[in-house]
Amino acid sequence: MGQIIGIDCGLDGAMAIISDNRIVELVAMPTVQTGKRREIDIDILSAMFEQWAMDSDMAMIEDPGGHAPSAAGLRSMTYSFAIMKTLAVVHRIPFETVMARKWQSKFWKKPLGKYNTKAAALAAAESIWPVQDWRRTARSKKAFDGFVDAALIAEYARRINQ
Repeated sequence: MGQIIGIDCGLDGAMAIISDNRIVELVAMPTVQTGKRREIDIDILSAMFEQWAMDSDMAMIEDPGGHAPSAAGLRSMTYSFAIMKTLAVVHRIPFETVMARKWQSKFWKKPLGKYNTKAAALAAAESIWPVQDWRRTARSKKAFDGFVDAALIAEYARRINQ
């Protein structure tokens, strides 16, 4: 399988492109300010999908399901999910969707009680790609969850489609 796009939906999400278990590109979700709100920049995202369509075999898009910290968060995630699916169709990139629990279960076993999935995801990503810089920018002090999750989503897709 060639290039795979992993997509962590949401305003603070990201896309990761992997090829043969090697990270090719990490891209934070492009957004634009509209008044007091931030929205996904569909024009920039569409241009990215157009470029990726030439070399990508598929995309794996995280399905937000019915869970989010707030109604507004769920609305935003669902809107983002719809945009990703639409752009994949428009640019003829075959795609599948996956719930977070499903892709996460391929990388770690969740113990009973409270569990820090962000720390577990970072540990899993660092074990697969030990030299990858997961920060959003060079000035960032910690790993960007969007990059980590998107890369693991792409790796999940690679593993189940081998």
